[in-house]
Amino acid sequence: MEAWTAAKQDDSSWLFTWDYVSGESFEVWLDGNLLTTVSDGEYTCSEDGYDDAPPPLEIVDATLDAESELYPPYVILQWREVTGAYGYQVDEYSGGSWLKLRVFTTASAGYYWYKSDPLDDDETHIFRVRALDLNGNAGTAVQFTYQMARNPAPPDVTITLDGSNGISVEAA
Repeated sequence: MEAWTAAKQDDSSWLFTWDYVSGESFEVWLDGNLLTTVSDGEYTCSEDGYDDAPPPLEIVDATLDAESELYPPYVILQWREVTGAYGYQVDEYSGGSWLKLRVFTTASAGYYWYKSDPLDDDETHIFRVRALDLNGNAGTAVQFTYQMARNPAPPDVTITLDGSNGISVEAA
């Protein structure tokens, strides 16, 4: 899932919504604990202690391999609603120009979340978020710069046990 919004409800719960395809299921996690699995694009969270901001939920596609998240190849942008904004635009700077990645048009959601596509390792990635008015005009951007640096793969090493000479180690 690449984006969600959270809106405070009259009963003090938080309604999280996201785009989904019929048949997908999502796990909802909080503080390392699985809360539930849902099969549509919304979840209402009524956990105590989150009056001013939504709980830091992790909403993940239940079909993904958990091992791929050990060193995630993406960034997550989160921001609060700006008073008077009709929507938000997320852009990435690539090849000398800004590319539009996503436009949120949900008014009054309160909080917004965007997960990038997988990013190339050992490169700098620049993103920005701009508030939009009713006519789609963009306000001042907030810019985020990330340097992706995951652990490299281990070297190609061969270890051989030789009964008479002991152990030999060879690196490629």
